[in-house]
Amino acid sequence: MLPDALLALEEEQRRKIASVLVLVAAADGTLVREEMAAIEAAMGAMMLHPESREEVRQLLTEPPELVSVLEGMDQAAIRLALRDGAIVASVDGEYDDAELEILQKIATAGGLSKPKMSKILSWVSKNWKNAAEGRNIIATPIPGDENIL
Repeated sequence: MLPDALLALEEEQRRKIASVLVLVAAADGTLVREEMAAIEAAMGAMMLHPESREEVRQLLTEPPELVSVLEGMDQAAIRLALRDGAIVASVDGEYDDAELEILQKIATAGGLSKPKMSKILSWVSKNWKNAAEGRNIIATPIPGDENIL
């Protein structure tokens, strides 16, 4: 809900980021409800046009190759895809090896080192904790918050 660099990108770049999120979610071979909800939330935050959202949803049944999606993406878009991909990969409670592998490929394509990727994963963990703390403050926890706090 805070302003984000995503909104400064062209629609096509934002659609490609959403496509990368589908690839991250599909990396472990299973799409769970939480991953699909995270992708839908990301598309909303990106203010993707409804037609672009439908194109991305269709990728859920047959995801494209990562290389083809990364082609033509700006470096900023790739880096934002890494950030948001790390969030999508974390929503089921753990990072699968296949998810980490695709995240590393995205980081490499964005010119980011392994230490930078580790910082992104740490940032995601901190954000999960911050979100759980916020829910705790207003006494509206979700299942799993007790394991985070």
